[in-house]
Amino acid sequence: MPFKKKELQHFKDLLMKKRQELLDTINARKQLSFKNQEIVVEEIEQASQASEQALHMRLLDKDLKLLREIDLALARFEEGTYGLCEGTGEEIDRKRLELRPWTRYSLDYKEELEQKKKREKLMR
Repeated sequence: MPFKKKELQHFKDLLMKKRQELLDTINARKQLSFKNQEIVVEEIEQASQASEQALHMRLLDKDLKLLREIDLALARFEEGTYGLCEGTGEEIDRKRLELRPWTRYSLDYKEELEQKKKREKLMR
């Protein structure tokens, strides 16, 4: 059953809210990652600072990837393909969209992709 305008707006609102939260988080992570870059005298403090900065950079990278997924989902609204599985063309379950409104695949298709990936990994 096709999505109603009200349902589509609900998912778009979820995506916009999550996008803004991510932008706020990304800005905060950037500030944390680049603050205190002055020269630290003690080696332990340098190692600790480098480790903390690496963690912030990994988290920032993860946030940026999610932001890209959200932007792609918002673009699918414009294309009229939001809520459709990119692998099968079938509608994605509404419950799945509630949990991950940026998702590109139905649960069945995503599981199929993961199984394929595991098989390919074993073949190497």
